[in-house]
Amino acid sequence: MSQDRYYQKKDYKGNLSAFGTAIVFTIVGVLSLIFRAYNISFIGLASWGYWLFIPAFFSFIGGFSSLYWDKRMRDIVHSSTLNRTGRVKVENLAQEVGIKSKNMLRILVDLRTRRGIQYSYDGATGEIIFGEEVKYEPAPEFETPLPKKQVEVIFPTGEINYCPYCGHRPPVGSKFCESCGSKLE
Repeated sequence: MSQDRYYQKKDYKGNLSAFGTAIVFTIVGVLSLIFRAYNISFIGLASWGYWLFIPAFFSFIGGFSSLYWDKRMRDIVHSSTLNRTGRVKVENLAQEVGIKSKNMLRILVDLRTRRGIQYSYDGATGEIIFGEEVKYEPAPEFETPLPKKQVEVIFPTGEINYCPYCGHRPPVGSKFCESCGSKLE
């Protein structure tokens, strides 16, 4: 992989978490105005709470910026994968479209659910196989995606029965999840 190639500097968020913070700041700001109007003294909120409208404003701007960049990255990857068949390494696709490899797996999963592109991952090499639909088989013991540190605790011998990130049951001996592309070893 070429080290001098330009990549998007933004990371793919894929969620609306920035808006949660903005909404909390806005609610506290509104409460402070209500407390101020009715002379309610609750931890002095009436005198300082309205200042939280400023970080709320910038949090909303950050949230909309994230939405814009996420959509832009999805569009770039979607246009690159449209009508594509065959195999390609995740790193090569990331280099081709100019997006960091660490963002590519999440973008592809979002494109599968939002735009219906069909692909799966080769369990041995981790390559993307376009045009092949994944047969998702969830494990009944899967609850929520696990952090990497907990994966080592739950599967201490390295014998992974299901993907700890999406819950798919890969064939025995797979090094990569066929559904989400996560490394299983």
